[in-house]
Amino acid sequence: MSTQDKISFSKMRSAFFLGLIIVLSIAILYLVGPFFYPVFWAAVIAIMFYPHYNWLNNFLRMPGLSATIMLVVVTVTLFLPLILIGTFIVNESLDLYNNLNQGNLTQNVQGISSFLEHTPLAPYLDTIKTEWPKYAADITGKINGYVFASIKEVTQNSLEFFLMFFIMLYTLFYFFKDGEKILLRLMHLSPLGDTYEKMLYERFTSTARATLKGTLVVGLVQGLLGGILFWITGIPAAFIWGLIMAIMSLVPAFGTAVIWLPAGLVMLALGNTWQGITILLVGGFVIGLVDNIIRPPLVGKDTQMHPLLVLFSTLGGIALFGISGFIIGPVIASLYLAIMSIYDHYYRTELEVN
Repeated sequence: MSTQDKISFSKMRSAFFLGLIIVLSIAILYLVGPFFYPVFWAAVIAIMFYPHYNWLNNFLRMPGLSATIMLVVVTVTLFLPLILIGTFIVNESLDLYNNLNQGNLTQNVQGISSFLEHTPLAPYLDTIKTEWPKYAADITGKINGYVFASIKEVTQNSLEFFLMFFIMLYTLFYFFKDGEKILLRLMHLSPLGDTYEKMLYERFTSTARATLKGTLVVGLVQGLLGGILFWITGIPAAFIWGLIMAIMSLVPAFGTAVIWLPAGLVMLALGNTWQGITILLVGGFVIGLVDNIIRPPLVGKDTQMHPLLVLFSTLGGIALFGISGFIIGPVIASLYLAIMSIYDHYYRTELEVN
C-alpha cells in the first residue's frame, strides 16, 4: 500500500470513527433526553452544595456516607418547604373560590363602577353592571375548575413526579460522590484544552450558583413582604399573591410590580385609600428596592452580563424550558459569552489584522 493510500485510508477511518461517535452521541442524548430536567437540577444542586459535601467528606473520609447525608440535607432544606407551600396554595385557592361564590368580587366591581362614574369610562358602566353577574359566574367557574384540575393533575402525575424526583436524587448522589472524577474525564476527552475547559466550567457554575442564590433569596423576601402587605391591607388570598410575586421576581425589570401596582390602584378605585397608598408606597420603596439591595452582594461578579441580555435570556429560557428556564437561559447566554471570549482570545491576531 502506497503512502498516499495509507493517508487516504487513515482519513477515511478517522471520518468513519468520528461519524460513529456523533451517531452514538445523538442516540445517547435521545435516550437520556426525557430525564434532562432531573439531571440538570441535580447538577445545579450539586454545584450549590458541593462545598458542604467536600467539607463533610474531608471530615468523614467516606464519600458514600457523605453523599447520603447531603441528600438528606438537600431534601430537608429544599423539598419539604415546597410540599408545605403546595398545601397552603390549595387551601388559599379554596378560600378564594369561596369568596367569589359569596359575591365579594361582584361587590368590588360595583364599587369600582361607582368610582368611574365621573370619568371618560362612564358610558361603558351600564354594560359592565348588566353583564358583570355573568362574567363573575364564569370567573368563579374557571377558578374552581382550575383549582380542582390542578389537584387532579398532581394526583394523576404523582407517579411520574416521584420517579423524576428519585432520578434526581440518584443522580445527585453520584454527582456528589464522583462529580470531580466525571468532570476530569470530560475535560480529558474535550479537545478545547484545560484553560478553555476551565473557563467554560467556571462560567457554568458561577452563573448557575449566582442565579439560583439571587433568585431564591430575592424571590423569598419579595414574596414574603408582598404576602404580608396584602394580608395587612385585607386583600383575599394574600399567600397566593405573595407566591405569585415570588415567581414574578424571576422576571428582570418588571418583577413584582406587575402584581402590587394594579392591586394598589384597584384599592384606591374601591375607595380604600389608606390600603391603596400603603400598597403603592411599600411596593415602590420597599419591595421594589429589595432586588437592588439584596441581589448585588449575593450575585457579586459571578454573572458578568449586560442587564438587557439577562432580561432576554431569562424570559426566553422560561418560554422554552418552563420554570427551569430562569437558570437554563442565563447559563446558555453566559456560555455563549464564554465561547465568544475563547474565540476572541484564540483568533486575536487575525481579528486585529482585519
